[in-house]
Amino acid sequence: MVIMNALMDNSVKFAEEIRHIACIGAGYVGGPTCAMIADKCPELIVTVVDVNEDKIAQWNSENLPIYEPGLAEVVERCRKRNLFFSTNISKAIREAELIFISVNTPTKTYGRGNGMAPNLKYIELVARSIAKYAKGTKIIVEKSTVPVKA
Repeated sequence: MVIMNALMDNSVKFAEEIRHIACIGAGYVGGPTCAMIADKCPELIVTVVDVNEDKIAQWNSENLPIYEPGLAEVVERCRKRNLFFSTNISKAIREAELIFISVNTPTKTYGRGNGMAPNLKYIELVARSIAKYAKGTKIIVEKSTVPVKA
């Protein structure tokens, strides 16, 4: 019980220290999720990163890469205030205390699970990048379209 209390105390303390959030993946999951976090938590700095320069350029323009009702207004309200879009993945990883992984998980097109199982190669690439660039303690949240038991 003492160990559990100590773990809980430390996790609460760490949660109170979260000031920077990074989201790796600027698609249908990561972009809108982080826009809402930035809107509802103006004290947090939220950075959405992606390897796709065109997609990041769209997030930084008035022509967002996806449409959701009200999303353009939320992004406009938060962008450059506490919501940022970038291709600098290593910097976002280093600065964030909490990192969302929101990358594409297409269905496998070959091998075991062909046509049914998710292809996790992008999640693995992101995990390797986090391991390479992270300094200190990080909370990692997998927020992709990966089915349960994948």
